Amino acid sequence: MSRPETKWTCDLCKNKIYWDELFTFTGKKTVVHYTCFRDKASKTAKIEPSQLEVVLDMLEDELRDITIYKQKMNAIKEEDIKKTLEQAEKDAEKNSAMLTRVVEKYSGVLD
Repeated sequence: MSRPETKWTCDLCKNKIYWDELFTFTGKKTVVHYTCFRDKASKTAKIEPSQLEVVLDMLEDELRDITIYKQKMNAIKEEDIKKTLEQAEKDAEKNSAMLTRVVEKYSGVLD
């Protein structure tokens, strides 16, 4: 069985992004694998690395939550529950966007 691809390519490693991978959208309107983003941000931190690692860990949690919501919603038939899960997923997407911006600000990840 082949893995479903997204329409995006990682701006950092230039490889295809698949739906089963964690990825994030940057402030520069690009898409990056979370692992590529984390590796580069950790190496280019403009603040104490342990501080940036906390934000990166929180970002990873939000990205995992998005993936889980997408998976679980397929099993839900009740519209009210589905709407609640969709809103929770949107909240996780907003949180991941905020955390991505913080990482961008305090690292040279996209320079």
